Amino acid sequence: MPYRKYGDSENLILCVSGALQTMAVWSMFVRKFAEDFSVIIYDMPGVGRSEILSGSHKVSIEDQTSVVHALVSEHRVAGADVLIAGSSWGTAIAVSFAATYPDMVQKLLIGSFGMKPNDKMMGLIGQAADVYNSGDWQLGANVIIKEFGDGISPTYKRMIVSQFSGLSGDQAESFYEHCTYIATVGKLEDFIDLSKISARTCIVNGSTDTILDMADIYTAHSLIPDSEMHIIDGVGHFLHFEKPELMDFYEEFLHDGTIHSLAKAPAA
Repeated sequence: MPYRKYGDSENLILCVSGALQTMAVWSMFVRKFAEDFSVIIYDMPGVGRSEILSGSHKVSIEDQTSVVHALVSEHRVAGADVLIAGSSWGTAIAVSFAATYPDMVQKLLIGSFGMKPNDKMMGLIGQAADVYNSGDWQLGANVIIKEFGDGISPTYKRMIVSQFSGLSGDQAESFYEHCTYIATVGKLEDFIDLSKISARTCIVNGSTDTILDMADIYTAHSLIPDSEMHIIDGVGHFLHFEKPELMDFYEEFLHDGTIHSLAKAPAA
């Protein structure tokens, strides 16, 4: 499993990607934060330049949590802060790690966080099966862009198309297995005890995100003891790729433990 570390601060940010996203998706984070933090980015099992050497291509939340644990254990410095930033599917891994190892993480930034697949997501999983069976991986990029990626820039759309077009057979199988796994996971709170998270937590979701249920952010906020939540008007699933100024809000949280310049989401 390849990873890269940028910066030489004792305080560490580890970035956990969404499904099929390579470490390159965190380039904005590296540019923004590597002067003040050490930033670790990596390719999840079966994604990018990583390889699954044995066993199933279906990688569970527990498997991926163990990867985060290994990276944090290797690079954290005693007495320094560990911050986990998760995006999309990576938020499930981030909260799993923070709940399983509460003493190992001080801050948790989770963007586009859902507690379960909604009806739109389940429909997309069905389309993923059709793409896999067709063997035309680029169709997967078309589905993502059409169904919930319209707000991202042309440059990032081209990156998605390029990534899908270049998938190997093993990578396509890993993505397919991941999609079928999501369909069977159910509700996160049924197997992750979010109340065990002691990290200062910030949840950021877009108001126009069609593949997450808005009620989930309120559920997560109620279950995670030391949390704040923000719903960003007019933004979809890809958050700072649709609204780059969100990086400044992330910076506030990573430095100060709260976002002062964004209105918190109203009570449900």
